[in-house]
Amino acid sequence: MPENNFNWNFHESHSELISEIHARPAHPITEPAEIIHIALKCSDEIGERFFQLLDCDKTETGPRHKTGKFKSIQVKLEKHTEFLSCTFFQNHDGKTKQETLSEIINKNFPIEECEIFVLLHLSLVKSVREVLKIMPLDQRIYGGKMRDGIDVRSTFIPDESGFIRFGLYGKNLTRDELGRRVQRLIEMETYRTMSMLGLTLARKLSGKLSVFEKELEELTLSANSQTSTTQQEDESLFQRLSDLSERSNILLTETRYRFAASHAYFTLFQQRIKSLEEVKVGDVQTMSGFLSSRLAPAMATIESTAKRQETLTNDLSRALALLRTRIELNLNKGNQELLKSMDKRHDQQLKISQTVEGLSIVAITYYAVGLVSYLLKALAKQPWIPFSDTILTAISVPFILVVVWFMLKRVRKAWDERQQN
Repeated sequence: MPENNFNWNFHESHSELISEIHARPAHPITEPAEIIHIALKCSDEIGERFFQLLDCDKTETGPRHKTGKFKSIQVKLEKHTEFLSCTFFQNHDGKTKQETLSEIINKNFPIEECEIFVLLHLSLVKSVREVLKIMPLDQRIYGGKMRDGIDVRSTFIPDESGFIRFGLYGKNLTRDELGRRVQRLIEMETYRTMSMLGLTLARKLSGKLSVFEKELEELTLSANSQTSTTQQEDESLFQRLSDLSERSNILLTETRYRFAASHAYFTLFQQRIKSLEEVKVGDVQTMSGFLSSRLAPAMATIESTAKRQETLTNDLSRALALLRTRIELNLNKGNQELLKSMDKRHDQQLKISQTVEGLSIVAITYYAVGLVSYLLKALAKQPWIPFSDTILTAISVPFILVVVWFMLKRVRKAWDERQQN
């Protein structure tokens, strides 16, 4: 045996990833046998009660998958994202009287506290004749030969106890081969049922989408029919579109997961039904043909509903964008008119200011000349001055006017510089 001389630094999910590929081994089956498969919705606490009922010799294949024995039956448990899968196996020889598999399940497992998605009852018998005896005579039967020559029949209609019955006969097959085929058949029916959950939601959603689409059409026509609108009208229309968009997005959030899950389950169903490699027998319609023809329209309905939601969301986004642009244009138009009005008022104020400035120069000059005249009167009395005080005052007026104008100009320039800074 090789020695471990290395210190491998594995990723924290390494063990989980390795265990995952071994997580759901097929349970070996010996015919004749009865198998009941249940896919149910339950809380984690109730799910743990299922696991705790298995005996101490249970085989662990990971924290989410376990197999074990309970009384005379074998049990296989698998935790999935949306449901707990429980498969019960009971072998019988037909001679000794046994407690039926359904009785054991109902008496010992907390089935009544769960919501059941899938309820299957598979009977593995020793001849095709016995397979036909299991099926009701008043209902249409579907089936054929699966891979390895396993005959399978079913009506896909629940019986009086709620079980969808399957009759199977496999000749010259090992326990492991028979177990793998049965597991594929169970998974096919489970994924088929789970994929149909989206159809119920799609049908409920159709009416709401019609109302939303009609409301969007009315709002769009209202917006396009008005050539000129006020700011208040545009804002009111924008608010109504926003409310509709919010309701549409809430609806999209509530349904996105269910529709995506239905698509994923449908993909798994197609893979499982293909792996059965079913072959037609006589005039009996194959399971694959029957189920595919029924499931395809359902998935088309789900996909078309999801497409309608996407289209509605995109149309609302475009309508909101266009209306927002119109509101912004109206705002810009109002702003331009306001700026023009402000420019006009500014021009008026500038003219008034210039007028006032001119009058101020005249007034200051007038008062300055008055003050200077006193000095000129005294100066005119001097013998060496050839002019009278009146002439001297008249001569001083232009000089005083220029000085006043120059001083006011400097004051105004200093004020403008201070405002800019």
